[in-house]
Amino acid sequence: MAAARKLESLNENFLTCSICTEGYKDPCTLTCGHTFCKGCLGKFLKTRQDAIRAKSIPCPYCRQMTRAPRPDRPVEEWVKQIKPSFLIQGLLDTLACGRNIDHGLSLTCSDTENRCHPCQDLGESHPANSYCQDCDVPLCERCVKMHASLPGTSNHVIADLGGAVKVTRRRRCTEHNEVMDFCCRDCNKAICHKCCIIYHRKCDSVVTIQSIMSEMRSVLTHNKGLITKSFNDTERSLQQHKSQIDAISHNKDKIKSQIRQASQKAMDVIKEKEKELLEELNEMTEKQSGQLRGRIKSGEIDMQMYQQYIEYITQVLKSGSQTDMFDIYQMCQSGAITEATDRDVTFTDSVPDSKLIFVSEIDERKLHKDVKLGRIQQNVCDVMDTRLGKINLSGTFDVMCRPVLHKTVSIKVDGDRKQSYTCDFTVLVVDGEETLVVSDYNNKCLKSFYTKNNKSRHSKLDLASNPSTVTRLRDNQVAVSFWSHNEIVIVRVTPDLVLQSRVTTKKKYKCLTAMSPSTLAAGCWDPPCVDILDVSGRVMRSVSRFKSGKNLICKPNFLCATDRGNILVSDSGSVYCITPEGDVVFTYTPTGDRRLGKPQGITTTSTGHILVTDKGAHKVILLTPAGEFVRDLLTSQDGLQYPHGLMFCDCKLYVGEHFEDTVKEFNCSIPQ
Repeated sequence: MAAARKLESLNENFLTCSICTEGYKDPCTLTCGHTFCKGCLGKFLKTRQDAIRAKSIPCPYCRQMTRAPRPDRPVEEWVKQIKPSFLIQGLLDTLACGRNIDHGLSLTCSDTENRCHPCQDLGESHPANSYCQDCDVPLCERCVKMHASLPGTSNHVIADLGGAVKVTRRRRCTEHNEVMDFCCRDCNKAICHKCCIIYHRKCDSVVTIQSIMSEMRSVLTHNKGLITKSFNDTERSLQQHKSQIDAISHNKDKIKSQIRQASQKAMDVIKEKEKELLEELNEMTEKQSGQLRGRIKSGEIDMQMYQQYIEYITQVLKSGSQTDMFDIYQMCQSGAITEATDRDVTFTDSVPDSKLIFVSEIDERKLHKDVKLGRIQQNVCDVMDTRLGKINLSGTFDVMCRPVLHKTVSIKVDGDRKQSYTCDFTVLVVDGEETLVVSDYNNKCLKSFYTKNNKSRHSKLDLASNPSTVTRLRDNQVAVSFWSHNEIVIVRVTPDLVLQSRVTTKKKYKCLTAMSPSTLAAGCWDPPCVDILDVSGRVMRSVSRFKSGKNLICKPNFLCATDRGNILVSDSGSVYCITPEGDVVFTYTPTGDRRLGKPQGITTTSTGHILVTDKGAHKVILLTPAGEFVRDLLTSQDGLQYPHGLMFCDCKLYVGEHFEDTVKEFNCSIPQ
């Protein structure tokens, strides 16, 4: 049962496609290392038109692109071109074979083990009821008698098997065919008595296996406990992750409903505005049309009168009657007819053009990107340990608040050879535990501080060179840069620190920030630039000069990614924000009393405001999201001396000072 459960766990956790949630069928592995069924990957590719245009296959798990081997072929053949995963397929085949073998053994093991071995060698089958401890074989009643009658085996110890006792055979030496009853502790191997004499005479510790049985049982029991604990911890973690996935799905549906409600409200407002404009249009056009219809009616009456005059004059002229002609002549001469035709002469005047026009008050150039229904932001809802404090969601960032020093966390630990120097740090939440991860420049190491079982704990990972900045990639993963080393290190936080991989780079990067779990922005001094990298260290884009051609990048000290996907840079005397393509969003280069001395750490708040440390002026500066000065948030009067690293996390501001072994935590919220 235990073996079956382990096989089932192996299948579920390692041999199951994350798309169809079934065992792999024709597995293939992408360049990022993730494996999927070829059929599932092909269906997923058809939904990503952007990837098809880029001639690449996206990973459904980490979104990293795998270049199609032959993009000139039809899209349906791209996935088929990926080499199959022989390792995964081999595991599947081996497990399938193992299940068949285990099933067969379960049916035959009890039958074969408790059969008389000498009879089996002769082609017969008799149940064994005794066991020779010297020969290590089960015997039937007849073979026991034969055993006792032979001079070489007459003194062997014969034991009764009993009714339901299963025989456990002892291993024999492959060279001497003797039972391996001894153990050489120097060589750490089981041996027979002949091996003791021939090969292990000079060994210091050769004992019988029977004498260390209790020790072996204790070690095995202890290891079984450790493995069982790891199994249970992993199972519990997986269950927690599955619960989190369910919660994420539920939250997704909730936010989707909220987005649709916001969209509907916007459409309702637009519909109401449309109704008002249409009613106003109907009223104005009806007024215009009514005036014209009145004039038309009057004109039609005049036309009837004119028609009568025309017909009367025509008849008189046609009749030739002098009397009638004289009468109409007198009417014309007296002006009776002309007065009738002239009284509405204004009708024939030109009517001024009073055409209505619609003047749109919407800037169509900005409509597609500036219309806002709202935004989706991530809140961290975990509890911090007693050493670092607690995450508090009951307040929001107050732009005009005076930060209050909450506590000071020491990063000095046993074994430090030099004074600790907090170069940079970040805060993660790992399995519900908030963990402070610090790069100690002087001691060439990375440190983590957390609380477990109500006790403050720490972990230390030695590095090959002096670490510079550290940035969060995932909830349990960080990346570390080295100022004088062509390398970026990926570290897993459990919350203990485990070196995961080393990424060799072509440049020495002073600072890092994560744009996504698979994309980094890195600042370099020589040559001065900001590069966009993937997690393998490949430079996807390099920005050395703004697209405007001005403001050459000099010495990027710290980077920070904004929620809009832009990059904040603290440089030599300046703070600026650029897009990954090199467009300038804003620059902040004050002069005079506001001139920046040495801008270092930079971060953003929950409201989008920007915080930057000025090491030379001993202060933390607050800027608007557009890069405009608001005020000095912290100064030397608040106890700051050469502030360096900086991070804002859930209304808590963490500040590290130059060549100090502490991280100061300030509260920047107001109660709601």
